[in-house]
Amino acid sequence: MEPRKDAKAQNVAPAVRQIEDAERKFFAGYYAEHRYHPTGWRLRLEREVKLLRTASGGRTLGRVLSVGCGDGEFELMLAPQTDCVLGIDLSPEAIAVARDGQARRGVPNAEFRCASVADLPLGDHFDTIVCLAFLHHLPAAVLVEFLTSLHGLLEPGGLFYAQDPNVHGILRLVGRRVLGKRYDAYHTPDERELDPAELVRSLSAIGFTAIAIRYIDLTLIPALFALADGPDVLFHACAVVDRLWCATPLARWASGFATIARKPAAAAEQP
Repeated sequence: MEPRKDAKAQNVAPAVRQIEDAERKFFAGYYAEHRYHPTGWRLRLEREVKLLRTASGGRTLGRVLSVGCGDGEFELMLAPQTDCVLGIDLSPEAIAVARDGQARRGVPNAEFRCASVADLPLGDHFDTIVCLAFLHHLPAAVLVEFLTSLHGLLEPGGLFYAQDPNVHGILRLVGRRVLGKRYDAYHTPDERELDPAELVRSLSAIGFTAIAIRYIDLTLIPALFALADGPDVLFHACAVVDRLWCATPLARWASGFATIARKPAAAAEQP
């Protein structure tokens, strides 16, 4: 039996589907042409895995839903820390790459589905939900409703983790001025940078608690796309620069930030 879709999910679906054709076309070329540096990509994902493990207190992440899983590399790295991980993405090319990687590496507790976020598995619940570089692809008008739907999918005490570009990022401002229209070649038509403070307010209003922002990136993510043919040593240097920058008061002008939050644990039953 098909799980019932609630009113908020029905509100989210039309707006999301309007942007998906353009997104699907962009990412078909993105994965087919490998428009990113493999070493930079690996370093970026290793950083995300480490931060997510820290956020979990080193405990298992349980049942994980990863929204916008892309090529599945992050989910396959994460799988040993989970009971199981379900990755969904609208790109059939990305899901094909993810399934191939899973088969080659023999990861038994991962599953990848080609699906719209408008078709999230609403009949299921998860201990951890990850939106890696995903929220900024959603229209502003439906972001809160989407986050509300994720809150409903989390088990009490469950962990939410997201990573997105920062609207205050100084390199993004420089990139727009230097590259002009070429800047758009690295982005889908509908994506936008997010304001960390606004995201915190939205999550708090929905009912998330223990909300924290971690600035994590200055150069690595922009470089792995803009310098896709660069030498490996450049990306190791970027990772070091990012750690140093994000440990200073300049961190708020980083290119990207991570958001960590929890759904409150169920209240103890009264005697």
